[in-house]
Amino acid sequence: MPKVLVLDGLSAEGVELFRQSGIETDVKPPQKPDELAAIINDYDGLIVRSATKVPAETLEGATRLKVIGRAGVGTDNIDKAAATKHGIVVMNTPGGNTISTCEHAFALMLALCRNVPQAHASMQEGRWDRKKFMGTELCGKTLGIVGVGRIGGAVAKRARSFEMRVVAYDPIMSALKAESLGVELVTLDELFARSDFISIHAPKSDKTANMIAAEQFKMMKPNCRIVNTARGGIVNEQDLAEALRNKTIAGAALDVYTTEPFEDNPFIGLDNIIMTPHLAASTDEAQLTVAVDVAQQMVDFLTTGAIVNAVNVPSLDSETRATLQPLLYLAERLGLFQSLFTQGRPKSIEIEYLGDLGVSDTYPVTAAIICGFLTPMVETVNMVSAPSQLQERGIEVTEKRGATASSYAFEINVTVVTDKESRSVRGTLFNRTDPRICTIDGMRVDAKPEGYMLVCKNEDKPLIIGRMCTAIGEAGVNIANLMLGRDGRGGHAMTVLNLDAEVSEKVLEECRQVPFVNEVRLVALPEANSTD
Repeated sequence: MPKVLVLDGLSAEGVELFRQSGIETDVKPPQKPDELAAIINDYDGLIVRSATKVPAETLEGATRLKVIGRAGVGTDNIDKAAATKHGIVVMNTPGGNTISTCEHAFALMLALCRNVPQAHASMQEGRWDRKKFMGTELCGKTLGIVGVGRIGGAVAKRARSFEMRVVAYDPIMSALKAESLGVELVTLDELFARSDFISIHAPKSDKTANMIAAEQFKMMKPNCRIVNTARGGIVNEQDLAEALRNKTIAGAALDVYTTEPFEDNPFIGLDNIIMTPHLAASTDEAQLTVAVDVAQQMVDFLTTGAIVNAVNVPSLDSETRATLQPLLYLAERLGLFQSLFTQGRPKSIEIEYLGDLGVSDTYPVTAAIICGFLTPMVETVNMVSAPSQLQERGIEVTEKRGATASSYAFEINVTVVTDKESRSVRGTLFNRTDPRICTIDGMRVDAKPEGYMLVCKNEDKPLIIGRMCTAIGEAGVNIANLMLGRDGRGGHAMTVLNLDAEVSEKVLEECRQVPFVNEVRLVALPEANSTD
């Protein structure tokens, strides 16, 4: 039975869901990376919020862990590259705190333009400073939104209720989607120049780190106010403090920081900034939603293999995975066959999809092929880690699609190029359920990719098959299936035998000595489990 470690104070409803599903659950306080590394191999699943960091060194010895769930959106506290390398799925809950974060952005925006915290502090001290805290209105102002995903879109929708004009920067948003939200897509520099308020909802990445720094503050209006409820480090904190101190911009409100708890705070003493300690998702409703969501996602993954809201592999719900399973099995078999059949040091793999596979996204299929190919070569590999492991070894992978298959509804062609040779194998599914290798190096064979497969290239001459079968039979090995193919009468031929047991090298050599036999190779396919 799977076992899950829950950290960082997940809501009780999420923990209870695990227990109702029969999954053993340990609940602990936030762990330091070295503390987590010492216990990580006791668990199949791990849930964190933002307090626990999961760096590469924590995952270095994680041979049992299968999934990390983030109760929230941001996953920058998890080393996703290291997780992928170790075959660990990383999931988040992108929709659970959308409303709470959106509302917090507006709370900060309104507090910022009406000086609410400063006025409250003044009242607490017994003063009545009406003139000191003159504010400004949202109505009629221009709001610039950086990143228009779920939260940014929710902010845009509510900004229209305040009668604000909304401009937005998002490198992947379509004009049609922007029109439906009532926002104007602009360049980042144009957004900086036009906005009275800027609300940041972009993910943290190499491209967005220090996206807003000294040069960008100089582009802004003196009355511009910035709100960041996304991730610390998108706004350069030192440059922002300088811009606020020099009145380059009017104000800022921050909920996220480069270090949390915030260290070396450069904003202390400034009266034109509002800071909250990462509260955007801290509502009862949001915490309940993300706890239940992440727990359900992990229960589904650990019990059925369904992948939902993964950030390092494509998502596959239970229904889709069940539909894809025969195709994934075929793909894994083709990759495994090529790994065992092709000789030499691999240089590249070319995958071609021909005809109608019944799926538009072929990434899981490609991952299954790569996983099968690597299985005999590495100690542990699965569909999550396979692409990165292949890349680490410098083996190039290319994909392409063809319009039609030769004789079937679809075919998958896998060509492996090594320093010694180039070999191709095609596979399909009979009735969408029965996997077959339909050609090897262009020769049609219709062979079952299972067990011990003896593959023979020979001239199309009489007596060859009989003599080979005699050698195998005399060794006490039964032949389960026999498939023949040729490129023409009297030309080149291909013979594939499914055997009930392995034959010795001596028997293989006897087969190679049969006249007109050019090549004999034995491929032993173990039971598949990489796509489970």
